[in-house]
Amino acid sequence: MGALELREKWKKSITKVDERFLRMIDALYESYNKNELNDYNDLPETAKKLINQGLEDIHEGRVHSHKDVMAEFRKKYNLA
Repeated sequence: MGALELREKWKKSITKVDERFLRMIDALYESYNKNELNDYNDLPETAKKLINQGLEDIHEGRVHSHKDVMAEFRKKYNLA
């Protein structure tokens, strides 16, 4: 079920749920919005720097597939 279908489902369902359920969903929604906007900003500068370096590596094509990394690991440690 995609986002559009979920929205339609909840538009129809919202009038049928009790107040307790609405309060739980509201708390979840508020928590989600608060964390979504602040998680990156709450990180230490060192972590932000490393994330940005990783993103730069991705944009510059300096990446390795999981398959290649595992093949190199197996070769290095003589694993089958």
